[in-house]
Amino acid sequence: MHNELEKLVHLQELEQQIQVLSVQIAQYGGRVEVREAALYDTGRLLERNATALAKEASLRRKLELDAEDMRVKAARYRVQLDDAKSDGQVKALEHQLKFCKKEIDRIDELEFASLMETEALEVKQRLLHETRANQLQALENEKAASQLGRDRDKAILAELHRERDAARQSADPQLLSEYDRMAAARKMPIATVEQQRCSACQMMVRPQRWNEIRQGAVHFCESCGRFLYYNPAVDLSDAIHLPSAGKKTAGLANDAACAKPTGFDRSTRED
Repeated sequence: MHNELEKLVHLQELEQQIQVLSVQIAQYGGRVEVREAALYDTGRLLERNATALAKEASLRRKLELDAEDMRVKAARYRVQLDDAKSDGQVKALEHQLKFCKKEIDRIDELEFASLMETEALEVKQRLLHETRANQLQALENEKAASQLGRDRDKAILAELHRERDAARQSADPQLLSEYDRMAAARKMPIATVEQQRCSACQMMVRPQRWNEIRQGAVHFCESCGRFLYYNPAVDLSDAIHLPSAGKKTAGLANDAACAKPTGFDRSTRED
């Protein structure tokens, strides 16, 4: 590989590491925010649950007062029934007593339903308190872990920035200018050539240029404009050796000789 191109490849690797690490550092705050949001949501649920509990308690107090009022009226109607003088008065008072009993039964049912709802809300309240306690602990752990990770990654990031600055200073100014121009277009400035193709845009590289790239020459992709470089560790095409035509078996050679002509011009094909 061309020495100047190798410097740019190293620069690109450093900038990729810086980008990944910068994203990772930003994500620490996001993880803490997720924990805080979960804690906030649980707090809101606790508030709503507490409000529902208070509402049920208020409802039962009202029902108790209504039931007591019905009992007082029923007692008064029973006293009046004992003093009733006519059948009409008796029937009217008995009707009122039946109504009071029906209302008291209805109120008792509502009180029982409220008690059942209160019991469910109290269970939910205990679970929410436990959840909130666990979330508080998880939040504290996340804050501590995020702070440690952020401090560590910032130290690594500072070292990467120093290496990048050194790499830029040692790079050829003209090539660096081209590198920056392509980087500004939000694309990786350098691409490998694999199987005679640009790994970024998959455009084929002409044979002569392909050979020159493998020998270390600096070339740009004719399609996407990126620097092209050859990495033997990635492209193993040079390590693959196909058998030559002279090593064909006799049977295969005879079959080829007996094959019917197809009108195919070998010289034209090779061109």
